[in-house]
Amino acid sequence: GQHVYDAVYRLTDPSGQVDSFVKDVIRGQVPTMTLDEVFAAKSELAEAVKARLKEKMTEFGYHILNALVTDLEPDASVKAAMNEIETNKRMRAAREERAEANKNVMIKAAEAEAESKHLQGQGIANQRDAIITGLRSSIGVGEKISPSRVSELLLLTQYFDTLKEMSHGRETTVFVPHGIAGLSGM
Repeated sequence: GQHVYDAVYRLTDPSGQVDSFVKDVIRGQVPTMTLDEVFAAKSELAEAVKARLKEKMTEFGYHILNALVTDLEPDASVKAAMNEIETNKRMRAAREERAEANKNVMIKAAEAEAESKHLQGQGIANQRDAIITGLRSSIGVGEKISPSRVSELLLLTQYFDTLKEMSHGRETTVFVPHGIAGLSGM
């Protein structure tokens, strides 16, 4: 009897009162959480709402069996800020991935260039060795060539190779003293 009287005469707006109790619980718990925690704690919020409603509405003869938190709707500006944060995180990750890929390309190019230079050096060394061997055989097997003479002949060969390479260049003008006398000044 008393609960029916209270439900009809003491509680003039049951929906408004329930709404007030729900908002009171939400305002008491949500500010202590981050937005991600709020989304993760929907069931805990539902239990807190149910406990509060059960406590308060029992006085008026209502029996609260369950309370559901079905949807959380943050303010539009909060949603926009969250979307912007997520977009920035993804863009940062994409920039990092792109930078890492560029770094790997540059490392591979540098390694390839280093290997190319190494092989070029070996080729030049082999070429010089062949020139020296050829010079020795053209002078004669029995004759000894002094190291300074070998260096001089090698330098002369390199000089002509350099002139040849420069002649294949594009729009290049180089003035070089030409002649055997000019070589001694080099």
